[in-house]
Amino acid sequence: MPILVRPITPDDALAALEVHHAAVRVTAAKDYAPEIIEQWASMPVSAGAIARFHENAENEIRFVAEINGEVVGFAAIVLANEELRACYVSPRAAGRGVGRALIAELERIAKQEGIVILRLDSSLTAHPFYEAMGYQTESRGEHVLGSGQHMSCVRMTKKLAQ
Repeated sequence: MPILVRPITPDDALAALEVHHAAVRVTAAKDYAPEIIEQWASMPVSAGAIARFHENAENEIRFVAEINGEVVGFAAIVLANEELRACYVSPRAAGRGVGRALIAELERIAKQEGIVILRLDSSLTAHPFYEAMGYQTESRGEHVLGSGQHMSCVRMTKKLAQ
């Protein structure tokens, strides 16, 4: 089935957040304590979460991936920080190339904007995926969630071919 990667629209906010929450609560749950999972992706997706998503305070450039018209992936980049901010895939679509398609689009945008090195804080869960995509481990660290909760992460970089 073909994967369509496209810029996010305001109507996609709930679907993107649902993908994020499912990826965290199903896929990442094996690597993190329940209290971290709850802070990272509290349920249900609230109106406040959707409003914050729409605010886009850090000017993320966001994309969704669709299969047969269903949003199955969400990804974001923050150009000002040279940061790959997010890449989440619905557990129902895992292993079908959705993450690869999203990362390829983010990297294309980054290169187009003259970014040479892309950085990210990877979850422990996603670390092998990013390694397979050519990202190098720089260090172990802690990512601070919006709630202030700290979670283990892996700091990674990738030199983008120009």
